[in-house]
Formats: sequence, C-alpha cells, structure tokens
Amino acid sequence: MPVTVATSADAPVDFDALVDLGISKPARYLGNELGVKPRDWEADWQAVGVRWALTYPEVYEVGASNSGHIILYSILNAVPGQLCDRSYLPAPDLAARLRERGAPLFAVESRRPLAAFDILGFSLSYELGGTNILEMLELAGIPIRAAERGDLPLAHPDAPPLIFAGGPTATSNPEPFAAFFDFVALGDGEELLPEIGLVVAEARAAGHTRRQLLRDLAQVPGVYVPSLYGPGVDGVSIEPLEPGAPARVQRRTATPMPHYAMGLVPHIETVHDRLTVEIRRGCTRGCRFCQPGMLTRPARDVEPEAVIEAVEEGMGRTGYSDFSLLSLSCSDYLALPAVGVELRNRLADKNVSLTLPSQRVDRFDQNIAHILGGTRKAGLTFAPEAGSQRLRDIVNKGLTDAELLAGVRTAMENGYRKLKLYFMIGLPGETDSDVLGIADTCQALQGQCSDLGRLELNLTISNFTPKPHTPFQWHSVSTDEFRRRQELLRRALRQLRGLKTNFSDVRLSAVEDFVGRGDRRLSAVIEAAWRAGAGLDAWFESAERSYAAWTGAIEAAGLGGRYRQLELGAWSAVEAMDTADLETFCHQSLPWDHIDSGLDKRWLAEDLQRALAATVVPDCSFEGCSSCGVCGPELGHNVVIPPPAIPAALPQRAPASDRVDRLRIGFAKTGSLALISHLDTLRMLERALRRSGLPVSFTGGFHPLPRLQLALPLPLGVEGSGEWLDLEFTEQVDPGLVRSRLQPELPPGFQLLSAIRVEVFGVSLSQELASAHWQFVLQPQAGAPPTSEQWQQARASLLAAETLMWNDTDKKGRPRSRDCRPFLLDLQWAEPQSDGSLLCTLWAAIDAAGRSLRPEQVQHWLAERLGQSLSLSDLRRKDLVLKPC
Repeated sequence: MPVTVATSADAPVDFDALVDLGISKPARYLGNELGVKPRDWEADWQAVGVRWALTYPEVYEVGASNSGHIILYSILNAVPGQLCDRSYLPAPDLAARLRERGAPLFAVESRRPLAAFDILGFSLSYELGGTNILEMLELAGIPIRAAERGDLPLAHPDAPPLIFAGGPTATSNPEPFAAFFDFVALGDGEELLPEIGLVVAEARAAGHTRRQLLRDLAQVPGVYVPSLYGPGVDGVSIEPLEPGAPARVQRRTATPMPHYAMGLVPHIETVHDRLTVEIRRGCTRGCRFCQPGMLTRPARDVEPEAVIEAVEEGMGRTGYSDFSLLSLSCSDYLALPAVGVELRNRLADKNVSLTLPSQRVDRFDQNIAHILGGTRKAGLTFAPEAGSQRLRDIVNKGLTDAELLAGVRTAMENGYRKLKLYFMIGLPGETDSDVLGIADTCQALQGQCSDLGRLELNLTISNFTPKPHTPFQWHSVSTDEFRRRQELLRRALRQLRGLKTNFSDVRLSAVEDFVGRGDRRLSAVIEAAWRAGAGLDAWFESAERSYAAWTGAIEAAGLGGRYRQLELGAWSAVEAMDTADLETFCHQSLPWDHIDSGLDKRWLAEDLQRALAATVVPDCSFEGCSSCGVCGPELGHNVVIPPPAIPAALPQRAPASDRVDRLRIGFAKTGSLALISHLDTLRMLERALRRSGLPVSFTGGFHPLPRLQLALPLPLGVEGSGEWLDLEFTEQVDPGLVRSRLQPELPPGFQLLSAIRVEVFGVSLSQELASAHWQFVLQPQAGAPPTSEQWQQARASLLAAETLMWNDTDKKGRPRSRDCRPFLLDLQWAEPQSDGSLLCTLWAAIDAAGRSLRPEQVQHWLAERLGQSLSLSDLRRKDLVLKPC
C-alpha cells in the first residue's frame, strides 16, 4: 500500500465557525449519534486502504432514517482496511454559508472535506433527486461531470474521489445520470460495496490511474461504468465501447442482514424515528405498475429467529420506543403473525409499539391486527390502487372488493377509525368509470362499515408514471388527461364526508416520467434545471418556480418537442394495435435495455398483453413459476419460509407507573450537546433510560413517558454546568447505582454530577428553583471600546433602574410588555480585556412559572446605555440554584 501523505486538503473543516446558532437545527451536522465508532481519525485515515463517504442527497432527518444507508455504512465499517463516513444534503442556510466562505461540504464524523475521500457514494432513489446530487458535488468542490475529473493516479493528492450512485433509480435506468458518475452499483449493495472497496484498495496500492481502475471495476458483477459505453447505431440502445466491457450488466442480489439495522441512533428526531428491521426482500406479487416489485426479485424471507433476535437486541441497544418490520409486502411474510406475537410477548413490559408499512389488505386479518401497535396504535395504510375490480385485474393487484371490505372491517373491529388509502389514476385501460370507482369504493366502505362506527379516510391520489423494467414501461398518459381525471374525481369526492384527499402535482409527474425513462441527453437537462434552482425540496416550496426551471432546461436542451409529445400521450394508439404490431412496438430498443434486471423483456411484453386482457398472474412465491426470467444461479430463487406455529399471546402490560422513589440528579450538558434542543434532549434521555434497564416509572395515557422533569430548558447553543433533573422509579433505588448505570448510556458531554433522594410526592422541581447563574462575554462591535468607567456607569444605571421593560410577542404572535427588573439580582464583571471584551456574570431570579431573565436582555439594556452595539458569545449557565431546604 502506498504511504498516504496528509495534506491541507485532508484537514477537517473549521466546524465551529461553520455550524453555529445562525444555522437551523445545527445538531444535524454533529455526527455524534449513538453507535458511531470512536476513532483516532488522524491515525485511521493514514492506515486504511480505502476511505468511503456514503452520502444521502436529502436533509439529515430523511437520510439518517434510511435503513439502507445505515446498513451499508455499518457493513463498510466492519470491513478490515476500510472506513466509512457519512454526509447529507445541507439545508439552504448552511449551503449558502459554505459558498459565502469558500468552505467545502464535509463528512459529519471526521469533518473532512468530501473531496478528500477515495469513494463518494450517492443514493439515487427518485428520478428528480439528481439535482440534489449536483448541489452536493459543487459544494464539495468536485467536478460534477465524470469526464472532467481527469485520469490521475488514485493516490495522487489532487485526484478527485470516485463518484458512484446506487439505489432503485440508479439500478432501473442510470442513463439520464450517466454523465455525472464514474460508476453505478446495480442492485443490492451489502456484498457488492465491500468487493468494490477491495478492488479500489488494490488499484491504489498498485498506482493505477482512474481509468485503469474503472476498467477493472467493469469486471465486477453489478458495476456499470458509463464511460465504457455509448449509444448504438439506433441512437437509443447502449453498447460497449471497449472489448472487455460486458454487453449487459446484471444487478446484484444479497441476503438481508437485519443485524446491521441497529447501527446508529440519531440524537434528533428523524422522519422514521424507530428501529427498522427487514423481514423480507423482494416481492413476487407481480403488480404491473410496481418497479420495486419487479427490480427486487426473487423474494427472500429472513429466518424468523433472526428477526426476533435483531428486534429484541436492537430495542435494547438503541432505546427506541417503536420498531417497524420492513418489506415491500409485510403480509406476504408468512411468519409475520408468529414473529409479531413472539415479539409482543418478549417486549410486553417494555412499553414499545410495532408499526408496519403499507400492507396488503387481503392478508390483513385478526392475527396481524393483534400484533400492531402496543401501548399506542400507529396509523394503518392500505393500497387498493384502483377503484374497480376490472382495473385491479389489469394491474395484477390480486385484490377483490370482498377482500378489501373484509380487511377494512377487521381494522375497525380492532379499534382503527382512520385509515389511509392509496389510489392511482392514469393506469392502462382506465376509463372514467374506473376513476369514479374510487369515490364509489370509499362510499361503499363507509356505508358497509357503518355498523362498526364512523370510518374516516385519508386518500392519496397519485398520477401513474410508467417505470422501466415493468410491463407498463411502454405506457403514456397525457398531462391534460390527468388534469381532467383529477377534476372528475374531485367533483365525485366532494359529495362524501369523512374524507381528506391529497392529489399529486401533474406537472411533477410529467417531469418525473420524462427523466425516469430518458437517455443520456437528459444529463444536460438535469444540470440546467439544477443551475436554475430546481432542487428536490423546491417542489414543495415553489412548484411554479421548479416547474419553470425544469421545462426551461428541457427547451434549452432541444428536447421540448419530445417532452410535449410525452405530455400528449399516445397510449390509445398502442391499445388499438393487433398482437403482431404490439410485439413489434415492444421490441424496439429502450435506453435501459443493457441493464440486466433478470426480467426477460419478452416476458414483460407478454405480461403487457395479459394486462390488456385483464388476466391475473398468480404470485410465484406461493403458486407456479411465471417464467419471468429472474430465478437462476446468478440472482437466486424465491426463499419462502413456512409459517411457524403462533405462540400463545401473553397479556399486554401497561408500563409500570408506581411512584416509589424519586431522585434529583445534577448534570452538565456541554460541548457539542449544547446544539441539541430541549425536546431532543428529553428524547435522548428517554432512550438512555430504556437502555439502562433502570426501574423507571412511566406516566399513564395513550403515550406513556418516563416520569422525568428537567428543571429549566437550556436555550439552544448554551452549555449548562449545573443543571437539574428529577426522575421517579417504581422501586427503591440506590442513587450511586443509578448514576453508574445511566452514565454509560449518555453521550460524551452529558455528565451526571450528583444524585440525591427527594420526597416522591413533594413539590415539583420547577417550583424549587430560586435563581440562575450565567456567564457570558460581551464584545463592542464598532468604534472605540467603552472604558472601564463607562462599563461601570452602565452597570450602575441598570441595577438602579426601577423598571426594565421588555417588549416581545407571545407564542401566538400577540405583542406583550413585561417588567423584568424583579428578576435582575446582580451583575458583575472583571476588567475589560485588551480587545474590549468583557466577561460577565449574571444572577437572575426565577419565579414559580419558570420566568427569568436572559443574558441577551442584559446585552440589549447595556448596549442602550453605552450607545454602542454589543455581541454576545461564550454563553454558559453556570448553575441553577435551588431554594434552601
């Protein structure tokens, strides 16, 4: 291995200067989650053979809760000689600051620039996510196009990292994004990524250049190197440019590894704030619109005992109060009832809840209803997809009206009164009657379940967008027709009560379709749209602006006519074709034909014909083989585990709520933890208490919580070295034992200082507060700094004031005025420093309602008296002083 020489390009960024209270939710960027492996980054950086950074092109709250992202991160960090860090799309405020200061985007743990890593991987899970990837590349100072990254030896200090993409969109059709990536990882990454790392490490050690390495990577099954391929003579198909490159690149499959799902626990709330354990990968239901179901075949069940162990251990290690079992179709995991009951039995006294993603309503029975929820019930989601039996047969949903009704009734019999239903419009063969059938279905469900109570429905109406590698990949619907059908359905749904409906934006669907089924010409569109401000989040902030950016980019690339042709749709002409003409139509080249998903293209065309005849194909996991072409030695076969016996269900127990003992614990919260909000601190403490196994007392009600009270919330960004919390227990506990059990479960920077027993039913902690002791630095901002005498005059004036009025607004935005003088006990400082700064100490009273004086108010009043603006820094709450016993 060549010696790696540290350079300034490898040095960590000045994190404290970049991420402060001027940045929204600064804790997003700390990289200090539970489960992060402690490292000597300087030593490890030099010692390993390859350094990865896995990036998720979404904000932290989305990326950090993505199970695939965390699993791959955990696996790579378990491979000897490799290390892996993470990065996420910075929010607009941090992105602006990075540009303003010329600082690079960094990885959250090492805080090293992304450009310093050897391999930079992006998850591409959505057609319009490419703009966020370009944003991150530019912020990292990396050329956005692969052709601009040169051919230096891999170990050269100026060599950019290898940029690759993985994920469902990258696997289905990488061509629109091909210009931006050195290679694409197709399919499952658990085994593929470590193999790639070994090849890269060997190439670095051998002194290979970038292009030499890419030729080697092209020989790894599942790796597609776009630069080694180009358009064929028809201008659509993609062919190898070099003799060594395979004509077609097959995606990889891997066995699910549920143990790695417990890798990280964020300290802030994320989108999916729970433990997620995969129980089944792949789906063979054969829904003809569903790309994930087609691209993840064969179906592979996880052994029930492995699921149970992963959840039981994961809940103990993470401290989560909720867990989710993950699959494209959880109901098709035949062991689900047995696994669910066993988990509920084992976790009966742990105050946890189980949730499942959208599931098949026809398999929703009393067994599955029983295992859902726990101490609190989450929402329940079903996806009928279409409003008529005929159309459900066309899409091969395999769901009858009777099964839909039975599933909904089962849900209501188990206490659910609000359900989410997903439907699509624009499916092949759809008529106005099918669209109106959505309203008819909702009305029928409400009417036929009225004996069980009032049924409220939340509907999501999506516009069908055809996806590569599905039988409907040749379909198209006009944008005007989508709008007409949406309005038709809106009018019908207005007649119903107890419904909330959300329609997808037609313009978004059209652009998504155009990119998703595009070719290499789309790279110019994606780049131009990004430069015009069409980030993924912009759709939700300003759909008009984003749509204008995308359509402007399409026109600028000379593809406006092609886009308008797509908007017009031409499916009616295809439906009118005879069998021979339809076969010819489906035989024409597609931009993704060189990606071998395992599905035979002829089978897809045949299944399209079966769809037009409304012929249902059974699920090959449970019935005969459908001859799709997937199963074989390369991709494997369906693995379906027979359902084990369902154990006897033990009665669920409410969390222990006895109030036997109460401790008052002194603590310090310092360092980077100051950037974690009060609510996130409470969440962090709750999880730490769960992990500790201490006999904590819980509240009652729908959402039981530990009987935990923090004395007075610390403002965001403020360190506290003398804070208090009260904690109640269901049995007598030893204060020293509580500290020794709880401290190891808390992150560095949260130090337990003392623990004493107090009266269980005594006065609440907030009522015991007398005063707060603050320390902070004031710095004059302009002009000559005040003299010591001027400082003392301002202090004397402040302390002598009879009133100190403060005008602000309440939580509802209403103006209010308060006299804060009663809270000012004392204000002291040392002599000003040579730079004019002043180290101040403030004592402020706290009343029974928790109201007090804040240092920024003192800053304001002193600035008024000095006639000079002051900055406030190094703010710390030294102590919260309790009333004497």
